[in-house]
Amino acid sequence: MTAANLLFLAAAAVALLGALLAVGLPNIFHNILGFALAMLGVAGVFACLGSDFLAAVFVLVYVGAVAIAMVYAVMLSQPLDQPRRPRSGWKIAGAAAMAAGVAAALWSVLLRAHWLEAVPGGDGGAARAGTRFLTDYVLAFELVSVLLLVAMMGAVMVARRSRPGRGAW
Repeated sequence: MTAANLLFLAAAAVALLGALLAVGLPNIFHNILGFALAMLGVAGVFACLGSDFLAAVFVLVYVGAVAIAMVYAVMLSQPLDQPRRPRSGWKIAGAAAMAAGVAAALWSVLLRAHWLEAVPGGDGGAARAGTRFLTDYVLAFELVSVLLLVAMMGAVMVARRSRPGRGAW
């Protein structure tokens, strides 16, 4: 086994560990840190596969997404100093069954897919992606930014109204 293969397996293990931490820990702040670890592992997998641009985008985009998720978590979750409500066993079993079903469906699709070989020197770099975003897909790019802004404003409004002792503005 080569060093590149070991590095790839290590990055995949980090991604898997982060995903398990993101869904398995009871504290929402720790869930977010697990998510960040999973995204760093996925970026490492992309880097090992030779897609440096995609790895960099994953780090940049998901570091921003993790920061926004932290804001949502702080604003919308139950304060950490209050006692936690117990989790329902039925909800946990249902979530596990749903996750297993989705994983099985994805695995089935991945096994039956016809994968094409990457073209060496293909036109999939950062310059091409940036040009496409700001020419062909500029409307979609701007709509996503507006959607994220509206979601953040909605979270602020919900958080302010749900805190006891505060007025409605």
